[in-house]
Amino acid sequence: MDFDGFLRDIAPSLGLQWRPFQRRGIKRKIKRRMNELGLREFEDYARRIKTEGEEQRYLIKTLTVTISRFFRDEDVFKVIKQSLFPLLIQKKEREIKIWSIGCSSGEEPYSLALLWKESFEEDWPDILFRILATDVDEKMIQRAKEGRYKKSALKEVPPKILERYFKKENGHYRIDPGIKPYIEWRGHDLLHDDPFLGMDIILCRNLAFTYFSKESQIETLKKFSLSLKEKGYLVIGKDETLPLTYPTLFIPVSNKWKIYQKL
Repeated sequence: MDFDGFLRDIAPSLGLQWRPFQRRGIKRKIKRRMNELGLREFEDYARRIKTEGEEQRYLIKTLTVTISRFFRDEDVFKVIKQSLFPLLIQKKEREIKIWSIGCSSGEEPYSLALLWKESFEEDWPDILFRILATDVDEKMIQRAKEGRYKKSALKEVPPKILERYFKKENGHYRIDPGIKPYIEWRGHDLLHDDPFLGMDIILCRNLAFTYFSKESQIETLKKFSLSLKEKGYLVIGKDETLPLTYPTLFIPVSNKWKIYQKL
């Protein structure tokens, strides 16, 4: 069994597609893991994955790595700031709850918290603004909690926000501790765990609708519909598409920036 054969064999059993994966880097990681386990052949590793849940979780997080930066796809955050947040404020509920899925090292949830802190909190101090940030990789969750970043992760941060909320130390930038209370960090496997409920906005960008199999995408979309409040919003990656069944659950709000509203 060669490496592509391994991916063709194992990815569907994990609810993933095999084609999108960046083979060179992924193959190197998988070979390193096989060496750690004392395995030489891909067939042997495939058998182990199919019988061990912990190894399945390891492979899922290895195959679904995404690039993370503050305010990635800046125009998406502009739509959230100019449209979604004001619409949620108009509902006059006491809290706004956002679920950031596949949060990696934390850039997306921190960006959302900075957006609220900088533009809305002063005028709406009675609204409890909460972000649930989840990732299948517990190590990434711990890294996100530290709030320490290289300059390359901050290139899309507005200068005013960079100056006000980041402190440079030892060649890195540390986020203002006052931003951290907005965010709750949790380990969560989107493929296999139950969804969190009562959300106003879900951001799941460049994950489910890039890496998951079509069957898993449909099931994930159902989970999102269950998770969101009435007329809540779903934001996916700008190059992603929802399954063809989505019109039964969501309507498009922005086709350009892939923002949808729950029916």
